[in-house]
Amino acid sequence: MKHGVPIEEYKFRSLLDHVVQFQCLMGGIQWFGQPLADDLPDSNLLHGEFWHSTTDFHDSLQEMRDYCRAHPGNHGLHHAHVYALDGRAGAMKFHAYLWRPETGDTMQPLDYGRAIDPHNRAYSSCILDALLMQKKALKTSTVVKRALPLAQRRLGAGASDEVHKALLNKALTVMINTEPLVFTQRFDSPHHPSGHYIMVEHLGIYDKDATWLL
Repeated sequence: MKHGVPIEEYKFRSLLDHVVQFQCLMGGIQWFGQPLADDLPDSNLLHGEFWHSTTDFHDSLQEMRDYCRAHPGNHGLHHAHVYALDGRAGAMKFHAYLWRPETGDTMQPLDYGRAIDPHNRAYSSCILDALLMQKKALKTSTVVKRALPLAQRRLGAGASDEVHKALLNKALTVMINTEPLVFTQRFDSPHHPSGHYIMVEHLGIYDKDATWLL
């Protein structure tokens, strides 16, 4: 199998700018073994590599499939995450998939549920849904504002808006600090009470128009 470089998910956002600038396609694969527990599917990361060459990326995908077909009883893989960063059309396209050895050439879109904080699942899911509905990076305060109606509908009107907002802010902070596919950028502003504001986005907003295999 061709060798790439280690996957560093925190670099994906800057790599998306790169693929658009050079109108190219890059990709990576993370391989997972049998999970440590049924509710921790991604707990056994074996290895991950990223390829800057489209040909090497596609070849590695095929070699992974071929190897698992040739060694059905001892390939050692439980599943893999496949990432494709496609800027060939001059626009950002990010694709994330779940692949299992038993599915052959078929991949399914990756569930972004790992971004949900299990200790604050209700409010965290509202934040994730608001992030995934974005079209571009937004201020953190705007994300909370857009998540508020979701919290009101799902969690009832028993709590005040201030309580909802506080718990949504907490959920967003945890997600920013733990989910590598959530990216932030700080901007200084003399017009903001704190002297700065933070823009936030989830790469899932670019997970569309999957033409990268064509």
